[in-house]
Amino acid sequence: MKLSILITFCFVCRVLAAIGRYDDSSSWSSESHEGRGGRGGHGHGGRPRPPRPPVRPRPPREKTNCPADWMLFKRSQGNWCVKVFVGQWTHSQAEGQCNVQGAKLTGFQTNEERLKVAEAGLKLIHQNGFQQASLWIGAVRKASCPRAGICAPIDTFEWTDGHTTGTDGFNWFSAPGNVQPDGLWKNGWGHQSCALQFLFASGTTSNAWRGFIHGQIDDQWCQNQWDNPNNKLYACGKLAT
Repeated sequence: MKLSILITFCFVCRVLAAIGRYDDSSSWSSESHEGRGGRGGHGHGGRPRPPRPPVRPRPPREKTNCPADWMLFKRSQGNWCVKVFVGQWTHSQAEGQCNVQGAKLTGFQTNEERLKVAEAGLKLIHQNGFQQASLWIGAVRKASCPRAGICAPIDTFEWTDGHTTGTDGFNWFSAPGNVQPDGLWKNGWGHQSCALQFLFASGTTSNAWRGFIHGQIDDQWCQNQWDNPNNKLYACGKLAT
């Protein structure tokens, strides 16, 4: 009997000792894990997570929408819509007609734009049976260049649509003894201070306007409505959407 009690006692002691060793091991393991985890116990050795790279904003959508039958001209400062109309107007009246369209008389950013507008005008000339026409554009004489000889021809006029820049679109008629813009004077009207394109049904030249080439620019009195040439067109421009 005593022997069995002794054996049982020894067995219990061994079990208790084993449990004690397990508890000590678990405690050490937990402490060790927390120590490695650093602040917050996230397991990164105390180093914060690297920040996420900033989200790059999407580039703005290129605006290329123009109303039906308007030409799209791509420009670095914003794309531009242009349409040519027939109308027997003075320069200011033509500007008002463009305003009704939410537009302005257009300038030419490049020589290519000038040629494309002349091409569109040529189609209207053929549709209306004209032999020649003049087309109002958004350009006026600078206040600092009131008459010929004060400024170089290329620097005499400026664009009025608030969007066109530079002088690449100015292609003035020029011939020996007839350099434009010449700023002719007329009583009651003053100097020629607006600009137009000459357009010919041939697409090249006209016997009525010798030396002028289809699409070239000339200065004209802003009040002119019925002549030089008598058929009138105008070109409107506005921002694409």
